[in-house]
Amino acid sequence: MKLIPAIDLKDNKVVTTTKGSRRKYQEISLKLSPTSNPLKFIEYILTLGNFNTIYLADLDSIKEFKKPNNVIKTILQEYENISFIVDNGARKFSHLNLYDNSNFKQIIATECFEDYETIIKKNYMDYILSADFMNNEILQINTKYKYLKPKKVISMNLDCIGEKKGINIKNLNSLREIYPLSNIVVSGGIRGNEDFHEAIKNGVTEIILLTAILEKNIDLI
Repeated sequence: MKLIPAIDLKDNKVVTTTKGSRRKYQEISLKLSPTSNPLKFIEYILTLGNFNTIYLADLDSIKEFKKPNNVIKTILQEYENISFIVDNGARKFSHLNLYDNSNFKQIIATECFEDYETIIKKNYMDYILSADFMNNEILQINTKYKYLKPKKVISMNLDCIGEKKGINIKNLNSLREIYPLSNIVVSGGIRGNEDFHEAIKNGVTEIILLTAILEKNIDLI
């Protein structure tokens, strides 16, 4: 099982939520981390486990698309030995891969992206699809994401983030019906070792999480 720490950035600080809403994020509590500085936070995370991949979400750009974030640029440069998965709220094909670094993979999120026709026309495959679930429904601009053939899909359970609800098996199975050949990654609601083993039982090989890592509720192997 591969564990991928998730870092949400807002106003260039590490933030968390307890309500699964991207409008209700707040600076990470000192009870969870000694710092909200993104670079120092990554340094701290790496003391907790031997992680080789980290998920970064630029919440400001997800809300309203912006040019490349200088903090993310610096992170990619400072941690060249780490692979990053970056969600910058891309809407169009021209918004993809705006960072020059080779150590990151672009997220295409159903919540924001609309230019699937260009992806399909160009047979573009260098991305990870994020299927953004809320109340067991995929948030979407249009339904053309169903015609993609991604190598990897994230079951991003937004209403489970910070809620410790466990893995949403229904959403996981829904994605398997749409993308039977894709590797499904689970994100949101991970409580601890019980969900770790539930994920393995359901054929999941990668989990994106944060709170369970910071609270040391999951065995880091």
